[in-house]
Amino acid sequence: MSISFKEFAMKKSLSILLLFLIPTATMATELKHPKPFGRFSLIDTHEHPFTEASLLGKWTLVFFGYTTCFSICPKTLTTISETWKLLPATLTENSLRFVFISLDPEADTPKQLQTFLMRFDPHFVGLTGDKAVIQGLSKSSGIYSYEDPDASQTAGIKIIDHSATLLLINPKGQVQAVFSPPHDKNMLAKELTELSTAH
Repeated sequence: MSISFKEFAMKKSLSILLLFLIPTATMATELKHPKPFGRFSLIDTHEHPFTEASLLGKWTLVFFGYTTCFSICPKTLTTISETWKLLPATLTENSLRFVFISLDPEADTPKQLQTFLMRFDPHFVGLTGDKAVIQGLSKSSGIYSYEDPDASQTAGIKIIDHSATLLLINPKGQVQAVFSPPHDKNMLAKELTELSTAH
């Protein structure tokens, strides 16, 4: 079936428009000059100290969130847990880990974090501690978060609006790459593998 040039042009324009309207899969933005994640001292899900020195020697995928989050966190953690199943076992067992840093450390105890993360993967590590320290880390890393007291009062639970951005920390404790949402498990697995084996 033949179509006129006008019909062809309209279909072509529609295809280009859809490319802009449909969210693209996760693509890592690799930093040309990796920067230190920062100095900090927090507590992990096993109630052990976790500092910047704990990041050395392994690749670490970092996400900031909180256990009572009802939207961004469950969705993102589900994607990450599905991503972990796609990664080579040698990578997740030896050289790559996932760390969840609480934006609500006053409520998120190590036990609370452990119970929450077990829903997604028993090997995921949670961190809690001083709120000012965590806010400093998130701010210096460009991670947006804002606790809305009015929304929290209306909902009856704490509401923290925050980014779904993921940070990839290299074995030197530096931010190597940033993953902006929307996240796709296949693309995320592919790029985590490539980045962690290329450096």
